[in-house]
Amino acid sequence: MKLHPVEGLVPGIAARIAGAERGEARRFAFRVARLACAVAGVHDRNALEVARGGLEHYPETEDLVALWDLERDLDSACEAHLGTHPSTCNLDQMRLHDECIEARAVGAVIAALKPDALVAARQATQEALAAGCETAALEALADQVLVS
Repeated sequence: MKLHPVEGLVPGIAARIAGAERGEARRFAFRVARLACAVAGVHDRNALEVARGGLEHYPETEDLVALWDLERDLDSACEAHLGTHPSTCNLDQMRLHDECIEARAVGAVIAALKPDALVAARQATQEALAAGCETAALEALADQVLVS
């Protein structure tokens, strides 16, 4: 069985997500997205509002499209800096470029919106790690949000 990348990087958090109630997992996903935006220095108003609002203020279609466009533009800039697609690079290489880090933080916001709360939490965590969030900070969030 293939492990989700989060299970390989932070198995304790992955296990807590797997055992979480859907509401807890969703809250965790959005808290992780907010942390990723803070760490990466995201200043895009729309991305920050979606991360802050969570599902209480579900974004309009235009806001979602703007998020996807922002992530795509940041990924393109990241690829230009790296000289190759970001998926072929390690995290250390990506973290050398602000656009790469920001793209992953915006990816965390998009991931938090996934229909399945557990998938949202895992993918937001994966994106947050790529955006430069420290494992200890993510574990502290898990301690606050994921009751085990």
